[in-house]
Amino acid sequence: MKLRIAGIAAAAVLLGGCGASRQASAPETAEYLAALYNPSELSLHPDYSLFHEDDRFSMLYLRAYPRELRFSQTNEQAEYRALMGVHYRLIELDPASMEGVMVDSATVTYKLLKKDEDRPAFFGSIPIPARSGYRYLLRLEARDLQRGSYGLEYLYVDKTNPFGAQNFKVIAQSTGYPKFMNFFLPGEKFNIQYRDLSYDTVYVDYFRSESELPRQPVTASVDYTMSYSPDTSYAYPLADTVQFNLVRKGMYFFRVNPESDEGLTLFNFGGSFPEVKTPTELMEPIFYLATLAEYRDLRKEPNRKLAVDDFWLKRGNSVERSRELIRVYYNRVVYSNLYFTSNKEGWKTDRGMIFILFGPPSRIRMTGTGERWYYYERRRSKAVEFRFDRKPSTYSFDHMTWARTPESQVLWNEAVRSWRSGKVYSPGS
Repeated sequence: MKLRIAGIAAAAVLLGGCGASRQASAPETAEYLAALYNPSELSLHPDYSLFHEDDRFSMLYLRAYPRELRFSQTNEQAEYRALMGVHYRLIELDPASMEGVMVDSATVTYKLLKKDEDRPAFFGSIPIPARSGYRYLLRLEARDLQRGSYGLEYLYVDKTNPFGAQNFKVIAQSTGYPKFMNFFLPGEKFNIQYRDLSYDTVYVDYFRSESELPRQPVTASVDYTMSYSPDTSYAYPLADTVQFNLVRKGMYFFRVNPESDEGLTLFNFGGSFPEVKTPTELMEPIFYLATLAEYRDLRKEPNRKLAVDDFWLKRGNSVERSRELIRVYYNRVVYSNLYFTSNKEGWKTDRGMIFILFGPPSRIRMTGTGERWYYYERRRSKAVEFRFDRKPSTYSFDHMTWARTPESQVLWNEAVRSWRSGKVYSPGS
């Protein structure tokens, strides 16, 4: 079966697909992973987005990068090419237990030729047999079939609500292809499509950015959330010719049913997101390490760049050591923004906070209700678990909060002390 790849002459061949038995000796969601949030472990980094075409199928869109693949003539045809396979497993979640069993799997292979080697990206689409009324986890493994390197991703698929975010397709005008992130840079233009063509109006609520901080890491008992009261509301014709541009910094919520709390959330976080470059962007993540008094003083400083530099120099006690702290800390902030942005910037989420302080977990367990992260600590007889539970959110279906335990809280305190004493925290050291 051939699948169309828009924009390039690459072939996508469905190598195998099967409807899996619903009998399983162990839940399919109980997989332990080590590389999911470790950029050094993964060599391929495709982007994915999902659009619910109808009640029986959803379309998976992917964007991959030829520069990450090996091009070679070492094959029987002596053809200069690269091959990338994408294998998916569709795991249906039980509504009561949120455990799951695999209900479908397939592998799609993409062939890239010489003319594709220097392209910045290539795009593909794969139909996924996700049925209306169900929730799923979609496991996606990309592999360079000539080099053996791979990438791994999980998507949460919700087909229980016809007005949810995955019923919208966002098309970037610059490429003509679906958008793979929920944030835009100022000036980026896009169109929106909705699965049900009978709707003719889209309602947009705009929320001004308040630069609010996450919850207090130690004392707060509830998750931080912004005040969701729209500053402005608009109505536009729902047509794929209508052009949108998120000019103002903040959050934008798109709905086709004004009586529903479900819709599509898009963000303009500012010019450099997901990177952190400005003095304010560099200052805010220090919130996890500074005392409240220190942080108040940082915010009052007229020269925030100098104040941030001074904070890190006091931690490292030398320029060289401080530079290493800064390099590791802010690299993790950027990856948190890429991995965990949901209803706020990724670094402000609970998963982002733990990722910044601890780095990639030693192992991860994906479940229908959330994620379990495990860190090995030499002084303890077993790994310390951080549990993140998926919580209902009008503005994100990927919102998770840290379920604290005394053991994980103790390890969190140790991590903060390590950073404050000038040492990158490593649970295994």
